[in-house]
Amino acid sequence: MQTILESQEWQEMLEREKEVGPEALLEEILEQRNWTNSEILWTIRRLIYYYALHDQVLKQAPVERIFDNFVSILRGFYMIFDQANPQLDDNIRSYISAKIIDATWGINAGTRNYLSKISK
Repeated sequence: MQTILESQEWQEMLEREKEVGPEALLEEILEQRNWTNSEILWTIRRLIYYYALHDQVLKQAPVERIFDNFVSILRGFYMIFDQANPQLDDNIRSYISAKIIDATWGINAGTRNYLSKISK
């Protein structure tokens, strides 16, 4: 089975990105109501870029909006995993599990206790 990253559609997205630039491509995608799987994945890749960069503009966004952004992304992943129930090899499953473990910082009992103490 071919992955999205191995598809012709993905290669065409990368070519389009080279032609018009990532910001223009993002705007093109955002104007559409329904996106292809490649467009969804490309947009997620763009989100990863900005959030991993600790983008200065994003740092000025209201915390509530950032939370809303992540909830929207998580709802999308929740639906995809439920519908697809993908067969993942152990390495990918371990990687995803490790990233989700990292993302739970702040919601488990230990970090919530820590955060409540430093906020006082």
